[in-house]
Amino acid sequence: MTNSKDKDIKDLKAFESWVNEGDRLLMQKEYVAALICYDSALELNKDDVKVWDNRGVALSGVGRFTDAIESFEISLDLKPDDFQAWSNMGVSMAALKRFEEAINCFDRALDIKPEDNDTWDNRGTVLFTLSKYEEALESFDNALRLNPEDAKAWAGKGSVLKFMGNYEESINCLEKFIDLASGDISSQVEEAWAMIFDLKLLLSQKKE
Repeated sequence: MTNSKDKDIKDLKAFESWVNEGDRLLMQKEYVAALICYDSALELNKDDVKVWDNRGVALSGVGRFTDAIESFEISLDLKPDDFQAWSNMGVSMAALKRFEEAINCFDRALDIKPEDNDTWDNRGTVLFTLSKYEEALESFDNALRLNPEDAKAWAGKGSVLKFMGNYEESINCLEKFIDLASGDISSQVEEAWAMIFDLKLLLSQKKE
């Protein structure tokens, strides 16, 4: 007959196994399988902040953004200064087009960890969507101050500068993005090339 201590040790090992497997699957973007692992882990321990965070990321990965927000909120109930939960919840809010709430989440995250360039990137993207170009530019500049190799921030800054009418600097930023993302054949790189072509055409027309 197992005693209480043996059961606790067994449960702890099972919990850790579920979490480790969930984290592995999350890294591989196998979100549904990761969710099964995290839910199994939470049956053994409902007070683990990191599991609620990662569960929210997995839910976002399958497009269940409202459920993801609920998972992040539970994490924040357990740890109100959980930077990762605030930042991730902002991404889910943005996906639901709840943009002002997304910015509030990013601001809360940056109050806790102001040196996170990814959060500055995401904040800038939402502000750009809201046509708040000056604020968006400031966010992307903050991201680049923290990480000059941040391709996403260069792309975002280039897009903002285009809408602000600064075509030459926009081209410079987009070329920097392409240079940093040269190994990536994604549609975003193709869009950057197309934008550069349009901007150069606009500049030549202005000179005529």
